[in-house]
Formats: sequence, structure tokens, C-alpha cells
Amino acid sequence: MGQVGVLRRSRRPQAAFILLEVLVSLVLVGVSMTALMRGFVVSLDTVKKVRMNEVALFLAEAISNDMILEPPPEGRFEGRFERDPRFGESFEGWSWRLVVDAQEPRYRERPRGLPFRRLEHEYHARLEIRYEDEFERTTYIQLDTILMDPDVFSAQALQQNQLFW
Repeated sequence: MGQVGVLRRSRRPQAAFILLEVLVSLVLVGVSMTALMRGFVVSLDTVKKVRMNEVALFLAEAISNDMILEPPPEGRFEGRFERDPRFGESFEGWSWRLVVDAQEPRYRERPRGLPFRRLEHEYHARLEIRYEDEFERTTYIQLDTILMDPDVFSAQALQQNQLFW
């Protein structure tokens, strides 16, 4: 009987030690999984932001190309990309706002001997590409530029360096 009692004493502390190891292991796994999940959520959010910026750049380029081909008149314009026939897919929640205003040109010095042509107005355009849904409302791109009037800013005039502003 003395030997059986000794065996029991040596097994109980060992069993308690195993239980403590399991509890510590579970706590460590839980903490590491929490950190891992947080990193996963942050990376998904980053991927979403990159994708949204790519879409905004694509849409801004489309509107800018239209402004180059046919400069808009002075005024305020707005539109949505949901049912735009230029794109094969629908851009649900995406919209644009364009403000064009005429300003007095600010000329700088030009080299001597070159012809000079005065412009009546510079047309400044501000383009905003926005996204809005039930969770988010964001302006992704705000582009400020000067629009070129095709009659005044012809390729020939630009090649001959006749325009300075």
C-alpha cells in the first residue's frame, strides 16, 4: 500500500501541471489569433481602399478625356456613373461634379521675338469623383485644371510656341 500512495502523489501534481500548460497555451493561441485577425481586417480594408482609388482614377480619366475632346461651357455639371453607356459595367454609388469658371488670364514673361496671342479667359475646371453608399461618403479625387479651347490651343499653335500664360 505504501507504494500505491507514492504513485498517486506523483501523478496529481503532474496532472495539474498539464492542465496549467493547456490553459496557458489556450490563452497564447487566443491572443495570437486576435492579433492575426486584426491584421487580416486591416489588410482587407487596405485592399478595398486601393481598389476604390483605382476606380476613382479610371472614372476621372474618362471624364477628363471627354473634357479634352469637347471642352464644357462655363457652369456647374453633375452626373452619376450607374447607367453610363461608355462603360461595360455599372459603377453603383459613383458620381461626379464639374465646376467650370472663366477667369482673367495671368500672363508671365515670354521670350523675345516670339509672337504673342492674348486670351480672353482661362477656363478653370474642378472635377470631383465621389462615392456614396449607406456606410461611406467619400470624395476620392479632386482635380483642378485649365481647360483648353480647341480653337485657340491648336496643335499648330502649341508647336510654334505662340501661346504663353
